[in-house]
Amino acid sequence: KRSQANFRSTHKCSVPPGFCGNSARVAHLTSAPCWVIYLQVLQEAVWPGGTLPAQPQPERSAAQKEKTKEQCLDCLMQLLPELITDMLGNEKYRLSLETMLESLQDHQINKHLLYCICDLLLEFLIPESCDENFQHSLLQSLTKDTY
Repeated sequence: KRSQANFRSTHKCSVPPGFCGNSARVAHLTSAPCWVIYLQVLQEAVWPGGTLPAQPQPERSAAQKEKTKEQCLDCLMQLLPELITDMLGNEKYRLSLETMLESLQDHQINKHLLYCICDLLLEFLIPESCDENFQHSLLQSLTKDTY
């Protein structure tokens, strides 16, 4: 509960009290104001203070990594409705989430996931980017600029 409250107070994009039903929760968590917060968090993670760090951050210890993993699992377990926990049982639910997190430790999967997210973001921000005519005219305008 503490890590969920910490996430909510830090990021201010939690599901408001009184929201009932999964579709309302998903709609809220995927709303434009929440996307703004997600992008701000991502920007701050990649460019702290608006600039690239001069040196890479020191590698985290095994204890720090384990603590982060536990916090992530706790947040994920509280994100989905209790119905899933009731159906699977607490231990199976936790094991499923651990398996999912383990799969995200693969470099190729993360790379593919990042490309998919960027593709979805581009489609969300510029809906006409999926249109072939738009792509063709964009390509033509870029080609003209290089000559």
